Amino acid sequence: MIIFEGVYIYRNIPFEIIWRFGWKNILLFLLYGASLCALHAYAFDAFQFQLHIPFALIGPIGVAVAIYASFKNGQSYDRMWEARKNWGGLSTATKIFANQLMMYLSGSTVSDIDDCLQRQIAYLNAHKFQLRKRAPHSRPITASIRKYYYGEPSEADWQREVYDKLNEAEAAFIRTCSNKALQLYYLQQQHLRTLQAQRNIDEFRLMDMMKSLDTCLENQGKNERIKSTPFPRQYAFFSRSFVIIYILILPFGILDIYKHYSLLVYAIITLLFVVVAWLFITIELVGSHSEDPFDSFITDIPMNSICRTVEIDLAEMRRRSDIPEKVKDDQGFLM
Repeated sequence: MIIFEGVYIYRNIPFEIIWRFGWKNILLFLLYGASLCALHAYAFDAFQFQLHIPFALIGPIGVAVAIYASFKNGQSYDRMWEARKNWGGLSTATKIFANQLMMYLSGSTVSDIDDCLQRQIAYLNAHKFQLRKRAPHSRPITASIRKYYYGEPSEADWQREVYDKLNEAEAAFIRTCSNKALQLYYLQQQHLRTLQAQRNIDEFRLMDMMKSLDTCLENQGKNERIKSTPFPRQYAFFSRSFVIIYILILPFGILDIYKHYSLLVYAIITLLFVVVAWLFITIELVGSHSEDPFDSFITDIPMNSICRTVEIDLAEMRRRSDIPEKVKDDQGFLM
């Protein structure tokens, strides 16, 4: 079970999604809780021995584990929120740059404006695709959640959203580069320097436009840092370990609450254990699925939607007739 942050656009999460992410844990908790209750019943009937731990000891452990897991979740959310702010900065700087192009360049450079705008859209899409490449520390895609993983960008995606927006020489050059977004930034800068040399733009306005592009590069660097730096393993590993340890000892504490045991009491104990254990493992999984916001998963930053929104805004600023369609949600999720 995970919680969807920012990209889920409806009010309620469908039960099918909750069940797909939670059924295995619920089944394991049921089997574990029922097995311990059966073992307790046997030991109590045969030897008058109770398999329990004083709940006064279990309670403080649960509080400590919850605090530690919440700290980890807070840091995971900070990574996701920083990534979203970076993309907000990229979007805003691109719109400022587009407005500067149309305000600063003369009417004789209409093709230059269009070339720069298309190159800027290609830059955003190239940055998006680079972030969606899997890294060694990317989350594993299991069979139960494969339905909600959208995969790495294909060559057709690169062709449609990057290369087709460039001229042949630029597209051929970009294909050979490892950091394609950075090289598109360089081409954009070179184009502006050429316009300045042709006296289509003065030096002061060139500096203003370069500030907008520098903001894009700064936010690109921040995103690349998040992508290349895994969440500190010491926090992630021990957070999950502590949650699992607490879940394993929790039934022994619940058994201490009851003094008169029967089949109904054992059923209640098992259900209580399943509910509490599910809550703790959900807290842990929320943080785990927020650690890497660029892995093309349903909980990640909706970069497709952001890039398309920028493209639509720029097309409308140019009063073009071929306005692209907005990215539609897939079962309530924006990618």
